[in-house]
Amino acid sequence: AVCYSYGIQSFCFNCPRPMQLRHLCSLLPASGSTNPAYPHDGKVTAVCYSPNNRRLAVCGSDRVVRLFDDQGRPADKFSTKPADRGPKTYVVRAMSFSPDSTKLAIAQSDNIVFVYKLGLEWGDKKTICNKFLQTSPITALTWPSSRQNELVYGLAEGKVKIGQLRSNKPASLYATGFYVCAVASSASGHGICSSHVDGSIHKFSFHQANGGTTSTKIAAHTCVPYALAWGHSIVVAGNDGAVVFYNETGEVERRFDSTVPSERANLEVSATPEAKTRGEFTVACFNPTGDTVVLGNWNSFYSYTYNQRQDSWEEIGPKHIQNLYAITSLAWKHDGGRLAVGSLFGSLDLYDACVRRYQFKNKFEFTYSSLSQVIVKQLETGRRIVLKSVYGCEVTKINIYQDRYVVANTRDSSSTTETLLLGDLTTYKLSEISWENGGNEKFVFDNPACCIVYHAGELTLVEYGCNEACGTVRTDYISGHLLSVRMNEPQPTRADDDFANSKKMAYLLDAQTINIKDLVTGSSSTVSQNSKIDWLELNGRANLLLFRDKRRQLHLYDVRTQARTTLLTYCTYVQWVPHSDVVVAQNRGSLCVWYNIHTPDQVTVHQIKGRVVDIERANGRTEVIVDELLSTASYLLDEALIEFGSAIDDHAYDRAADILEILERSPEAEGMWKKLEEIAFSGNNLLVAHRCAAALGNVGRARYLHRLNKLVRKNAMGLDYFLVRSRHALLQKDGRAAENILLLQGNVTEAIRMHHQLHNLDRAVAIAKERKYPDAMKMQLDHFQYLLDSNQVSKAAYLKEAGGEFLPAIELYLQGGMPSHAVRLIKHNNVDNSPAIVEQVAASFTSGGLYEQAGEFYQFADQLQRAMDAFLKGSSFRKAVELARKHFPGRVVELHERWGDYLIENNQVDMAINHYIEASLSSKAIEAALTCRQWTRAIQLLESVECSMAQPYLCRLAHHYEDIDDTREAERFYVAAGAPEKAVEMYTRVNLWDCAHKVASSYMEPREVSLLYISQAQHLEAEGNLKDAEKLYLTIDEPDLAINMYKKQRKYDAMVQLVEKHRQELLKETHQYLAQHLESEGNLRDAEHHYCEANEWLSAVNMYRTNDIWEEAMRVATMHGGPNASKRVAYAWALSLGGDAGAKLLTKQGLIEPAIDYAVESGAFDHAFELARSACPEKLSDVHLKHALYLEDEERYKEAELEFIQARKPREAVDMYIHQQAWSDALAVANTYDPTAASDIYISQARVKVDAGKYQHAEELFLLAAKPELALSMYKDAGMWVEALALAERHLPHMLSNVSLAYSQAEARRGTGGSKINFISTGQQLEQKGQWDSAVDAYLNARQELIKDPGDLEEIWYCAVAVARQHMPTNRCHDIVADVSRKLREIGRHETAAELLRESNDLRGAIECAIEGRCWAKARELAIGSSEFEAEVDLAYQAALRSAEDTDGLFELGHRAAAMDILVERREWDKLWQKIDYEGFNFSVRAKYAGLQAAQITSDGTNLIMAVHTLNQHGAPPPGSNMKMYRALVVAVLGQDHSQVHLDQKHHKTLVSELRNVLFDLGRSNKETQHDALGVHTSDGFEQLLMATHYYNLYLTCMQHGLKGIALKISVTLIRYAGIIPIDKVFYLAGTIARDQGHDNLAFLLLNRYIDLTEAIDEESIGNIDNADFADATNIPFPFDLPSKQYLVEEEDREEIRDWVLSTCMDKSIDQQLPGSKLSLGTVYAGLYASDLPTCIVTGSPVQKWELLQVNNSIANKVDWNQFVRKVKLCPWTQVEQNPIY
Repeated sequence: AVCYSYGIQSFCFNCPRPMQLRHLCSLLPASGSTNPAYPHDGKVTAVCYSPNNRRLAVCGSDRVVRLFDDQGRPADKFSTKPADRGPKTYVVRAMSFSPDSTKLAIAQSDNIVFVYKLGLEWGDKKTICNKFLQTSPITALTWPSSRQNELVYGLAEGKVKIGQLRSNKPASLYATGFYVCAVASSASGHGICSSHVDGSIHKFSFHQANGGTTSTKIAAHTCVPYALAWGHSIVVAGNDGAVVFYNETGEVERRFDSTVPSERANLEVSATPEAKTRGEFTVACFNPTGDTVVLGNWNSFYSYTYNQRQDSWEEIGPKHIQNLYAITSLAWKHDGGRLAVGSLFGSLDLYDACVRRYQFKNKFEFTYSSLSQVIVKQLETGRRIVLKSVYGCEVTKINIYQDRYVVANTRDSSSTTETLLLGDLTTYKLSEISWENGGNEKFVFDNPACCIVYHAGELTLVEYGCNEACGTVRTDYISGHLLSVRMNEPQPTRADDDFANSKKMAYLLDAQTINIKDLVTGSSSTVSQNSKIDWLELNGRANLLLFRDKRRQLHLYDVRTQARTTLLTYCTYVQWVPHSDVVVAQNRGSLCVWYNIHTPDQVTVHQIKGRVVDIERANGRTEVIVDELLSTASYLLDEALIEFGSAIDDHAYDRAADILEILERSPEAEGMWKKLEEIAFSGNNLLVAHRCAAALGNVGRARYLHRLNKLVRKNAMGLDYFLVRSRHALLQKDGRAAENILLLQGNVTEAIRMHHQLHNLDRAVAIAKERKYPDAMKMQLDHFQYLLDSNQVSKAAYLKEAGGEFLPAIELYLQGGMPSHAVRLIKHNNVDNSPAIVEQVAASFTSGGLYEQAGEFYQFADQLQRAMDAFLKGSSFRKAVELARKHFPGRVVELHERWGDYLIENNQVDMAINHYIEASLSSKAIEAALTCRQWTRAIQLLESVECSMAQPYLCRLAHHYEDIDDTREAERFYVAAGAPEKAVEMYTRVNLWDCAHKVASSYMEPREVSLLYISQAQHLEAEGNLKDAEKLYLTIDEPDLAINMYKKQRKYDAMVQLVEKHRQELLKETHQYLAQHLESEGNLRDAEHHYCEANEWLSAVNMYRTNDIWEEAMRVATMHGGPNASKRVAYAWALSLGGDAGAKLLTKQGLIEPAIDYAVESGAFDHAFELARSACPEKLSDVHLKHALYLEDEERYKEAELEFIQARKPREAVDMYIHQQAWSDALAVANTYDPTAASDIYISQARVKVDAGKYQHAEELFLLAAKPELALSMYKDAGMWVEALALAERHLPHMLSNVSLAYSQAEARRGTGGSKINFISTGQQLEQKGQWDSAVDAYLNARQELIKDPGDLEEIWYCAVAVARQHMPTNRCHDIVADVSRKLREIGRHETAAELLRESNDLRGAIECAIEGRCWAKARELAIGSSEFEAEVDLAYQAALRSAEDTDGLFELGHRAAAMDILVERREWDKLWQKIDYEGFNFSVRAKYAGLQAAQITSDGTNLIMAVHTLNQHGAPPPGSNMKMYRALVVAVLGQDHSQVHLDQKHHKTLVSELRNVLFDLGRSNKETQHDALGVHTSDGFEQLLMATHYYNLYLTCMQHGLKGIALKISVTLIRYAGIIPIDKVFYLAGTIARDQGHDNLAFLLLNRYIDLTEAIDEESIGNIDNADFADATNIPFPFDLPSKQYLVEEEDREEIRDWVLSTCMDKSIDQQLPGSKLSLGTVYAGLYASDLPTCIVTGSPVQKWELLQVNNSIANKVDWNQFVRKVKLCPWTQVEQNPIY
């Protein structure tokens, strides 16, 4: 940390920072000064700063107020006024500015407070706006910052009053009776405190005043408290020299006494003797943040600061100024940067107040006036903004963006509070919001009204000047093109403007979804697009949104109407014209302009060259700037049209009309006229609407508006005149409103006349009759005659009908060609249908082709045959079938066939299918299904017909699935149709070779498959489709044909790939062949590639050498052969050039070293020495070395020796002599140049002696070389083990044991010590000597690498065990046995090892060994006699089998149960059922595993159909332990919600029916007789599951067959099974069908309970359900368990039920309560009550004796049973075919 000296203090940025005060200047000198610029007299009595920091007001004893600007320059002054006219004898006690800085309050001792209005600007007129006259002198004054129109002052009589500016009246806050010494307001402005001459301190809070709380005395000071201020604490000081800090409740926080001088005062350099003692404190002032206070004293002032970290006040130290005398007034600038000090003798000094100051990028200066307040100043312009935390947090970090926007982070060290300060230096607006986990924010300043902060995936919008975030959204798209914010941009011209508070934001939720959020209301709307969005922008009023997607399509979205319009299908540039709703976009070479965006089809197009880059609008001109590459062009837009839009938005309709009148006639102008007319008319501006109609050429509308405007001008009421309002309504085509207006005024005649003019005579007559108009009857007769005369017979008939004259009405209806009305009249009014009328009506129907209506009328007249003929003639087959079912049953099948044929003729093929099915015409039904492309329906129909009949249709199905690329289904149907070759052709066409081969190999002969594929491949090859041909060749395992194909086509790369993959052994030959072939063609580069791939790069080098391309030869050699190879090529190149030319060539090319090497290789050593000495001295020794080698080859050894010496390679000379066996010469060179080589010489000489068989001489030489180990190796290699042992004993004693071991191994290798016999004989010899340990070791030395036969090893090791048992202690014997058993385990002899352990009484170890080796027979043998061990062996055996998971092996061993359990665990159900079928398990086993599979499927909640089908196919296990599975399955099937049921009703019905049959068969297998289904109850509840499923299945069956009456009874019965079926579902089913059947009372009760249930499900509690309505209904469970989800998933479906219940509850005709149990018997309510009567197997309702029917071991209501059987043809209980029983 770096510390800086500043003023009277030093501070460190990492330490607590006290306030520093430094004298800047003196604004006023002391009295007696000769400075004429500052004439004044006496002390400074009051000083104050304005809150906007622009003014400093000072007043002295001369009663003149002087005003200084923010730089301390005198700017203005004025004299104060006395309360009464006369001499000025008063004193100004205090002054204070208003919170808005426009007013100045002055407290005077002549009992008055004046409030002067100064304004905000210098030069504004000064006036007295308020004055408060009192009865005693004013002693103190303060103006709280939160009270704009209220100031507080104290009086000498002890009262504290408030002056109210609005009423210009004072009011007393409180009175103490003691002189008010000082008043002060809190930093927040919500309270004031006062000090009194008796030492009391009082506090008053404004926000408590309304609640009745008055002032509170909080403390009693020890002296007269002249100095008083309120900041973070209340500071009080007086004449005792003590400074006391109180909290708001009056408790003392800290006291500084003159008796304890501070260390800072003692260390003050400028301290004087007076500084050591304190005088009387006169005045106190806090800085704006309230954490630093200055108190005035004699010749000094004292400073104190609040330490937040220590939560205490600290003394900074006094500031002593000689000759200052008493300080009479203090004022702190509101930005905290200046302190004004006024003295007794009139001086006014300014002090700079600062905690620290530093510059930011040399552009800005940051001045910390406190830890929570910073002044940010732009050095270039002098603009300032004060960053002040309203939470009092410390400013920790400040950044400036774009030289305009200020961002600061704050933190409260005493808490976890963090805030973010955002400011605008241009508008001087500042915002502060709470902020957490800051540090990684991104700031976006695209909008001048707000700042966008992006952090952790969230965007936060902060409007400058607002201390709350406007809104927070989550998005990952923060680009300026994908984000648009509008904040009150248009300036409203009217108070009710809709855009007065418009704050909206458009952003991306994801790449394809825009969200438009209203930041004021919080509402939002979304716009979805099917492609990514790359640009969006709101207009200025935020009611329109433009956006563009990645396909360059431009769209317009109206935020209010949520309508979207596509403006352009291709757009490269788009933007709103600034400050308007005009859109400019570019579509390739066209510039498109929408002057009226509300009519998007009216667009102005300009042809341009280039691209649009910008839009400029200034000085009444709007130009589009276009970049034309070499130049820039501008296109002028029509400013009048642009201004028109602005005028409309500002509601300036007259101005808009004036703009349009100067425009030429155009589609755009016409659209604008229409828009203006619409808006003006809706806004009652009829004059402008008239102008618009005239401009549009709408003469009729213009004349009407003209007359309407004349009427408005004539009448004083104007637009409110009733005739004006009625005609206005007529112009809006609202005749009913116009009529109501006239009738409300009692003007019936005008209303009738209006309807006459509108030719609405019916309404005119109706009004006349309603209002009892005198001519009403005549008007009615005239109207009837008019109708007849005008051939409006139908209306005349209606009038007759309304008058009760039915026969004339019928005649008129028939005369007017409206027989249906005549029929209606006959039916509803019981008119006698005489034969004449019947014939007349029927003839009228038939003449008009209305045969269906004729048939219905014939049926009504009981003429059935004629009705049937009419129905058939009119093709009304539905009516005909209904009639036939009742009266002509034999014709139903015929009619269904005719109906189907008719539908086929009319192209309604899909509807014909069911009718052909009803007619049992399967072929026609299948043909119809295929024709209308109902493939699934066709498949279902084909499953029920014979194969011979189905085959033609199967091919058509296969063709369909082939067309839709469903090859699997197509294959299935091709194969089923007996045409597998077509499936192969299909797969071949779509390149699915594997599938084609699979089908072909499954259904065709191999030779046919090969021929088919080869021919197809050759065809593809001829077409050039080589890849597909290759796939075909490879599919039939003919890679050679594919290779040959690529060879012919010269596709060598593909050819090589195939060879590499399928003929790896021929790859090299292929590369060589291709390389040679390409070389012969001259394609050397490709030939090189293949040579290198064949690892024959030398051939490539030779190829380039042959063609004299030495550079390429060098490149290949370098790349593949390395430096040596490139060197050889260089030599060859040089050799081809010859002599010096070759060397020069190499040197010229920078190959000096290869040149030297070349010279050496060519024997030109002199030239090599010359080159090395001149150009490469480092190569000189190498040349000497190679020369020496050359001389050695020439047998010139002495010369070679000299060269070796010059090459510094004496060792090479020694090696030369060693090679020549010139030992003396070698020793001479070694002794002279390399003594270390002598050893090598001796060794080499010794090896020569070894080769000669002179081992003794060789040994001596080895010893001379100090290498006895080499001599030892010599003897060992020669097999001279005796000499080796002697040598080791003399010179290498540490190797003696190894030599002995090697000796033994050598003997073993020779067959004299390495066989079983040798090991045993050795051990026996040691045994004979009594060396038992050695004998055991000898036996145990036998290892697997020496003896390969495990049996021999076992025998040898057993000898060791035998010796140990006979001659060694027990512990040693056990160790040897353990060692041998371990060795036996390692060679796989576990059984023998186990036997050894058993013999050693280690039975557990023996068993574990046998188990480890999987010797299960041995393990069982060892475990005999011990149940514990037997159990362990069995468990281990089973675990081994399970760990292997070899189910086939388990089956072979007979462990079928374990194998099947493994398959169950792995969920391999198909394999399980195959094994069960193969093994032939009985029914109980199959049922067991079927139950397991069903339980697994049910727990997964996946395929319930599969679960039920499994139980049905493989058998169902008995309930017992499987009860949980059955209950879960039944609950899952019956608990499916509305969406699941209606998704596929047919499958749902099949699923329920199959489940019911499974449960029924299971119950029947248990031999339980069903006499009364609901009367049987067992502990496991299986019957409940059966009966719930049974009745639910019957419910679905009845609904399917239209038996809704029975279905209603069943649905009521299902309520009692609410524990199995969700309770909301059963109430919904019963309630809806009761409603449909007209049982409104029952429907209301049930659906009302359903609504209660839906709310309870949402609340997860039944506590709010009132069961009073169903308290007596004993079959309805209560309480009950709530389902976890709603049966009706969609909210709108539940809302529809709720609306019906609400509407029905208002119907007084509905009883809305259940009948009693007795009254309900025999009704649909019977199922709600428990009864002793038997229960019907069909409906579940009680059965009375006279209606009881016993059939098929069940009891039923005879009527219901017969009705069900008659319709369904099945017994409801046994589900077998059944006929009615009467």
